[in-house]
Formats: sequence, C-alpha cells, structure tokens
Amino acid sequence: MPMAPSDAARLLLLTHHTRHHAEQLLSEVGAPMRVTSTYRTPRRNREVGGSPTSFHLRRRAVDFAADQWTLEKAARLAWQLRLGAGCTGPEEVLLENLGRAGQHLHVAW
Repeated sequence: MPMAPSDAARLLLLTHHTRHHAEQLLSEVGAPMRVTSTYRTPRRNREVGGSPTSFHLRRRAVDFAADQWTLEKAARLAWQLRLGAGCTGPEEVLLENLGRAGQHLHVAW
C-alpha cells in the first residue's frame, strides 16, 4: 500500500532503525493503516497520559490506526519481521482499545 505523505513525515521523527521497521510493517500488512503517533515531546506525552518511560519519548515507538482485523494482522507481523540477522524485533506490541473509539496498535522497536 502506498504510504500517505503525512505518515511519511511522521516517520522521519523516528530513529533510523524504528523508521525502517515501521515502513516494513506498513508495506507488508497489505491493508491501509495510518500512523497516528511517533515521537512525543515530554509535554505532549504527559498531555496524552503516556508513561514517563514511553518509547515515544526516545523516538522508538509508533501508533497505527486501522480496522480491528488489520491491526491484529499487523501485530502478528510486527513480532515476525526482522531487518537482518542481528535484529531482535520489537520491544512492545500492544493492541489498545480494540472495538472501541481510539483503537490502535502500538509498536516499539
């Protein structure tokens, strides 16, 4: 699926490694997903109720929005995708608010 320009711009705020993982996930999921959150300033992180140790503060987390089926597929893929032999994959893969407003997939690499 082609990436939306706004998603590409958000991904530029991430570490090189995290950005490549997110791009790979968006490419391989085969269904539309939007990037809704990447890097957060400490202030923004507090405003959204994020953890003080959030991977978003370190440019290592991405939140994706899509329908529930796509998010569940993307979560399974996130655990499997590796960038190379030494890549250990994600630190966190969290499906949040499924079936409710604000459902999303949070992945930290």
